[in-house]
Amino acid sequence: MFTGLVETTGSVISLEPRGESARLTLKVGAMAAELADGESVAVNGCCLTVTSKDEAAQTACFDLLMQTLKVTSLGDLQTGSLVNLERAMAMGARFGGHFVQGHVDATVKILDWSAHGQDHRLEVEIP
Repeated sequence: MFTGLVETTGSVISLEPRGESARLTLKVGAMAAELADGESVAVNGCCLTVTSKDEAAQTACFDLLMQTLKVTSLGDLQTGSLVNLERAMAMGARFGGHFVQGHVDATVKILDWSAHGQDHRLEVEIP
């Protein structure tokens, strides 16, 4: 579970195709020291599992299955792209957002994005 609040940003080092999957390597900064293999991290809101990390290089790797590539925009990331990162909630920790699972069902087409004073309206087409 996640709060939906961005903890920090990272950047894409590589997105390597591997048959019917891909390996995403991110520069995650100081967060690398706090990650463990098998831990969940929301990357641009999508729950991914850490498959390896390099604390000295401040990187973490994630394997993306075909379904993840199909229903998210993660497969479109380019080297250097910035991504939003959030570690999973800790039991008993305070949260200031919402309960978010990070499971993605589909990508949507943005039809309109407009400002209304300090508010914004987003209109999307759901498949």
